[in-house]
Amino acid sequence: MEAILDAVVRILKRQGVDAVTTNRIAEVAGVSVGSVYQYFPDKGAIFVALHDRHAEQMGRLVDKAVVEHAGAPAEEMIAALVDALVDAHARDPELFALLDAEVPHRAGGERALETHLRNALRLALAPRSRDLERTLFVVPVLVDALAHAAALHRPARMSLEAAKREAGRAIRAYLRVTS
Repeated sequence: MEAILDAVVRILKRQGVDAVTTNRIAEVAGVSVGSVYQYFPDKGAIFVALHDRHAEQMGRLVDKAVVEHAGAPAEEMIAALVDALVDAHARDPELFALLDAEVPHRAGGERALETHLRNALRLALAPRSRDLERTLFVVPVLVDALAHAAALHRPARMSLEAAKREAGRAIRAYLRVTS
């Protein structure tokens, strides 16, 4: 299954989303088309699996940052989350840009990373928030969106470190206003 997903990533990077066919996937992965269908009923399921794999990878980074900053002020934990997510996306910006813009997302439901962030931040934000549910709606979305923007869409003259600082500053400003 991983070989198939890795093949899809290679196809996406070289030829774009329109080139992703089961025959091409099988060829690049070095497996039969039947093997592709053994794991995935259709191309949509493959795209869901790619997004799920990405969310799992990012979720592990979130968990690591939360554990490493347990007991720290919420701002420090959030800065660590932003740093980890920006750095992860910056390692392979082409892939993450494709996942974000080109590869169809699963229809309906909450995005897995935002849900993971929401759960991770619940304890850190609870003592300081007047309306925890509102804060847990906004902050994970901000973290996710600003991490993507810093890694993938920052101005050409803005360094990755400067983009991380600005993302953290925006989130801290929101927290100051709502606490």
